[in-house]
Amino acid sequence: MYHPLTWLLWLAAAVVPALATRNPLYLLILLLTIAVVYIALGTRSPLAASWGLFLRAGLLLWGTTFVFDALTAHYGTTILFSLPRRWPVIGGRITLEAAVFGATSGLALVTLLLVFATFNALVDHYRLLRLLPPSLYQAGVVTSIAMTFVPHTAAGLKDIREAQAVRGHRFRGLRDLLPLFVPLVTSGLERAIQLAEAMEARGFSRVASPAQASSRLHKLALSVATLACCIGLFGYSYSPLGRWPALALLAAGLALLFLTLHRMGRGAGRTRYRRELWRRRDTLTSLASGAVLVIFLGLLVLSPEVLVYPIYPRVTWPPFEPLVGLALLPVVVPALVAGYR
Repeated sequence: MYHPLTWLLWLAAAVVPALATRNPLYLLILLLTIAVVYIALGTRSPLAASWGLFLRAGLLLWGTTFVFDALTAHYGTTILFSLPRRWPVIGGRITLEAAVFGATSGLALVTLLLVFATFNALVDHYRLLRLLPPSLYQAGVVTSIAMTFVPHTAAGLKDIREAQAVRGHRFRGLRDLLPLFVPLVTSGLERAIQLAEAMEARGFSRVASPAQASSRLHKLALSVATLACCIGLFGYSYSPLGRWPALALLAAGLALLFLTLHRMGRGAGRTRYRRELWRRRDTLTSLASGAVLVIFLGLLVLSPEVLVYPIYPRVTWPPFEPLVGLALLPVVVPALVAGYR
């Protein structure tokens, strides 16, 4: 069992490359590492069935993205066939470049879904909720519902299918799942709300009302920090000449935000039955995840063209940098240092 912070770092290390590139070669390497981690650690999880649901949803989303982009994006020089121009939206030439763009975008979406599916199957959601900062006690109930909705829904689906199997019902396909969609979602939401109500009844991170002057100061600091972060992101995105000042402003805004939240959480009393253990494998996994984060964030800032896959005006074989491919391999470290056979 890993520390929840370890899984959060691993999640960030897997999500950043998936968002940073559309190169199918890098995405396939990332998918393989995620699959190895799931096969090594996730198959014993009670929520392992949710991984298959995410995979099916991702494949459906990939097919939809592929078809939609191929029929609506009429750019590129390699024409596959043409549709009558009088047809709305899809009328015109259908190009290979548009189809490849849809395939790579869908592959990135599938990768993101499987990253979160693996994280959902491996992390202990209750231990993860304990890491919520005390200053965010008002968001604790909402966070509990959001984080437990998918696992509870997957558990409800498993219970329903087992009950149907006992009654002699055989699952024949998607049409047998559609009538169960509403009660399935409702039961998952009810379980998550029951958890949130239990947390609220036990006074989850309940704090006394702060002084009026202190409350105003905290609100002002949060507003300034949020404004600084927004200006920094806007400057980094739309002002190539001022990227470093924008990054400095973004870092200052984040620092002020975390400092304010820390001061707000001082008044929240919280007790622990036992402390979370940090083991050697947590250290190794965190170092590997941190290395992946540093490398890809550095590439995004200093050399973003390395991660770009140019499709237009003519599709070519995707470029591949061996060092970038090797930088993705530390994502598999949790499976290597877990100590399981």
